[in-house]
Amino acid sequence: MPPRVTTSRVFRSTEISNKSDAKQRPPEGNGNHAMTQYSNDEIDGRDVAFATPPHLDHVFLTVGAEALKLINECEFLRDEQFSRFATRSSESSLLSSYTATRAYGKNTVVEIFQDRFGGNDTFNEHCAGIVLSFDHPGEMKEAHRALHSAGLPFSSEIVERVTPRADGGRDRSPWYEFTRPELGGISPIALFLHEMQPGFLAEIGAKVGPGGRQDRSERFDAALGRLHTADHLMEDVSLVTVRLRPGRIERASAVLSTLGYDVSAMDSGIRVRGTDAEFIFLADESPREGTVELKIKMARPVPGRRFDFGSESSLVLSPAGPDDCSASWTFLPHRKAL
Repeated sequence: MPPRVTTSRVFRSTEISNKSDAKQRPPEGNGNHAMTQYSNDEIDGRDVAFATPPHLDHVFLTVGAEALKLINECEFLRDEQFSRFATRSSESSLLSSYTATRAYGKNTVVEIFQDRFGGNDTFNEHCAGIVLSFDHPGEMKEAHRALHSAGLPFSSEIVERVTPRADGGRDRSPWYEFTRPELGGISPIALFLHEMQPGFLAEIGAKVGPGGRQDRSERFDAALGRLHTADHLMEDVSLVTVRLRPGRIERASAVLSTLGYDVSAMDSGIRVRGTDAEFIFLADESPREGTVELKIKMARPVPGRRFDFGSESSLVLSPAGPDDCSASWTFLPHRKAL
């Protein structure tokens, strides 16, 4: 039996009561976290409706050391024939110090970590995740209200960017608001919502549109310091396929339909359609849950090229033949669920 599918709808401000007496919960964890956590009865009252589902912003995955080494050494990726490509280290109040390898499309990013993502005192370890973002500041709060109205638990916090100073100190500044709907238990797969802080966008020189509209391509261009060009094959991630236990699929279905995605049942799970990307969640009781395939839209077909990164990952261009303007990047979840 496929998992139960929750009927989708788009929530607007008139459908959800305004809780203007919201109170912040005190910070939890080790004190290094700039957290504003909300329970289901504590919702910020700002009223900014979102008319479409949030966008796919980026996907993150974890691979073993050998696979990551081969990805980083791949000439096709390193020379940016496929996409803009970078390995960068950062520090945040959420993850402390971390290093990620990234392939940048126009509006979406593939982010790859070695072995794990998270796993500290305040943030559970994950092996893969889908991160969604909104167009305008304040839409995150409307998403909070929609999740609250649907009875779906979540936590939310402002993550700070930590920047080392020459004198050895560290400057901290708001980076993005980060919301984590619960998928049941300690899920190795994450579904996150985030909304960049206007001050950060101004700091990196990312242009914003009317009403403060946040453009993902402007943010990526500014953060990376170079533009997407016609020479790059990768345009954007168009389909993410995830292997997940049935109980977690039901929760993912409820969250995504509440946010306005169209959710339909398949024999093997569910298919989720948004405005610019789709997700397939395959029901599987395997302890190795994770993202198994990314379908990436390409600017043009490039048949006959395949890149293997050990036994864990492969990138195949134009897998369906000479007219296929897509790439398939597959992954074998390498860690068991906790």
